[in-house]
Amino acid sequence: MTRPSTDRWPRIAATERPAAWARRLAAPCLASSLAACSVSVGIGTGVGAEALIDAGTAPDAVAASFDALVALAGPGIGITDEPSRMPAGERPRRALAPGTFDWIELAAPLRAGASPATGGRFSSRQTLACDSGSVQVRALFVNGVVFAGGDTIELETAGCRFGAVRYTGAMAMSVVSAAGYPGSSAAWSARIAVDYAGWRVETTTLPAQARTLTGPAVIDAQRLDALSATIVFDSPALSIDPLTSGAPRARQALELLSLRLDDGPEVDTASVSFELADGRFAGTDLARLGVRSHGTIGLPGPAPAYPLGTLLVSAPDDSAVYAEAVDAAQIRLELDRFLDGAIDATLATTWSGLRARL
Repeated sequence: MTRPSTDRWPRIAATERPAAWARRLAAPCLASSLAACSVSVGIGTGVGAEALIDAGTAPDAVAASFDALVALAGPGIGITDEPSRMPAGERPRRALAPGTFDWIELAAPLRAGASPATGGRFSSRQTLACDSGSVQVRALFVNGVVFAGGDTIELETAGCRFGAVRYTGAMAMSVVSAAGYPGSSAAWSARIAVDYAGWRVETTTLPAQARTLTGPAVIDAQRLDALSATIVFDSPALSIDPLTSGAPRARQALELLSLRLDDGPEVDTASVSFELADGRFAGTDLARLGVRSHGTIGLPGPAPAYPLGTLLVSAPDDSAVYAEAVDAAQIRLELDRFLDGAIDATLATTWSGLRARL
């Protein structure tokens, strides 16, 4: 299989590559699992330089990358968040980008009860009821009718539970530009700067799963109709503190995040690019990874509620792995030592196998 090349990481000079005979020797093994292939072409030990991403490290790199993608775009808050635990139609949803979109639609209509304030604006301090707990909304609206640039909305939760998900922490939103009526019409659009301060999303069923997020982002949101929306989500840096099966896990730091989510009536699709530093890998070969979608990633709702499509996970030495989620069970890993589109070896794994690595 040949993949298009990428310039995400600095290229390795041709003179540093293994001899051509090594690739010819390995050719019979390329279509087989690494477990049955004893010839190395720079993937791990053997001919050529050792790779940062190899047969041993690739599953861990892929698990961390898919975990971050799911926490950002959904439908879960990480790949340990099993599909059977996720009912359809959660409001707001647990993943960060679609969940933020839903909080906008929950909070914006509160302008209807706002009081006149100085400068011709309208102020609102209200308590939004949840299934249990509450969320305090403090807002300053430019007008009492439509969403507009200059609107600010601050959310501070107090154990706010919707269904099987609880929200704590704070989120501040500042509207840059907007048109329409979020939460009360089938078409609206807005560009919003968002600041997350210990924004925690956690399940109420055991074993508990959670993500606590801190950092700034910009969301360009557009509702197209009652069932469809587009979300473009960008952030220079986000920190994510996971809770996996009830146990705290090392922080994930995301930088240069760019995410597009097309929210459809049946299947959402996402394209994403970010740099990942997972605290579990500090001081190891996987300390810093580049992650991007190869094409679009399908995000079906329950079930199977696993991403379907391909992520490209790369290291600074130009070693990389294409991780193709084929279905709700199978994931095919294709190792590309030089990020030149030539697949050096393959490895098969499963979602349960990846989840066990987190």
